[in-house]
Amino acid sequence: MYSSFPDLNWARLRVYESEVSEIFDMDGKTHQFKSEKEAINWLLEDEYTSYGKLDKKDENEYGIDLSIIKPPSAESTEELMSLMYVKS
Repeated sequence: MYSSFPDLNWARLRVYESEVSEIFDMDGKTHQFKSEKEAINWLLEDEYTSYGKLDKKDENEYGIDLSIIKPPSAESTEELMSLMYVKS
């Protein structure tokens, strides 16, 4: 969520073979969508940006260091939820 930088507010997007998509957010909510495009539009409206698209320009503009940012990973959604917000 770029409006939160340098704090990190993560969301996880999953896209299934059927194109049904779901987003798990830092509030522990799972949002379901009929397509990946709908899910991405929801993320963009909520000011999320793709981690993979961040670059040096973003580092300078938002005051973040991409070399130390890693997407959260966990065994369970409960554990993941506790990692979805990172205060700088």
